[in-house]
Amino acid sequence: MTAGRGSAPAGGPRRAAPATRRRLLVAMTVAGDAAREIDGLRRALGGSGLGRIDPHVTLVPPVNVREEDLVDVLRLVRGVAAADPAEVVLGPARTFAPRTPVVYLEVGGDTARIADLRRRLSQPPLVPGVARPERPFVPHVTIGGRVDRARIAGALAMLDEFRLPVSLATVVLCEQDVAAPRHPWHVIADVALGSGATVGRGGRELVFVGSTILDPETAEWAQATPGEEPPGPEKDEAAGARFVLVAYAGGRPVGAVVGSVAGATVEVHRIRLDAGRRGEGIGGQLVAAAERAAAGRGCTRVVFAATADGPVERFLAHRGYVREAVFAGDSRDPRVTLGRSVR
Repeated sequence: MTAGRGSAPAGGPRRAAPATRRRLLVAMTVAGDAAREIDGLRRALGGSGLGRIDPHVTLVPPVNVREEDLVDVLRLVRGVAAADPAEVVLGPARTFAPRTPVVYLEVGGDTARIADLRRRLSQPPLVPGVARPERPFVPHVTIGGRVDRARIAGALAMLDEFRLPVSLATVVLCEQDVAAPRHPWHVIADVALGSGATVGRGGRELVFVGSTILDPETAEWAQATPGEEPPGPEKDEAAGARFVLVAYAGGRPVGAVVGSVAGATVEVHRIRLDAGRRGEGIGGQLVAAAERAAAGRGCTRVVFAATADGPVERFLAHRGYVREAVFAGDSRDPRVTLGRSVR
């Protein structure tokens, strides 16, 4: 998609406006307590990235991608979902000085998996079609950018014994907001490593990908696809970790469940099925995949929201789900929740 056409004098040649481009990067993020600990180090060193981007290991450095190539990028990122997480140890601190005054945490452990992910992702449109000379890949987590050179030696000495075991379990696609102060990076797509699974044969393969958000392509599809809504608007802001599982066929979304994890329960607030693919068993496979994903996260129950006595409730009842609660709300059709135990 282009930004439009430029004007030209009458009778003269028309000049096409420059194509819209998005500045993207791909990384493996550090999560939870480990991320908070690293942010403490970043704060102590005056890290320029603090508040602009979460602690991470860069897989594909910033690159400008044409708007019309974004879907190809999203599919490239989804393609690594079946890879296992990388179990690594961060530390000790190292520096790229004197080349650049950056202090970072060295990455040890399963670096071969990180390098493999980088190789799989480093292809067009995420990298230019023409190869460019580059420095050797050094997996690292930056904790200080533009550090005063007089402080670098002290930082290295202070963190010489620092070791932090972490599991790098998520690959994120980030876009830079070049119009905002300090140009922060925002996650526009993520993939839970180990979530990718392919089922079916003979041109009816479904690929399931777990994440925490709907990427731009899938969000647009979900918005245009009728489906069950949550029993109340507060469910969109449900506490706990977000739970998203999407079924793709031929690279395109055909089914999705969106919810959150509350304790040992996955609460599904939205379900979408492609209208043109109903009757193919996608709904049943999607629910079964959601149950497997929930069990894989240590959960023991899955709960769906549905319209009372509607097709989704009847469908779930056939799969062993039992009505647990009714929400009258302001709607003419009351809403219900249906749950079942999973292993």
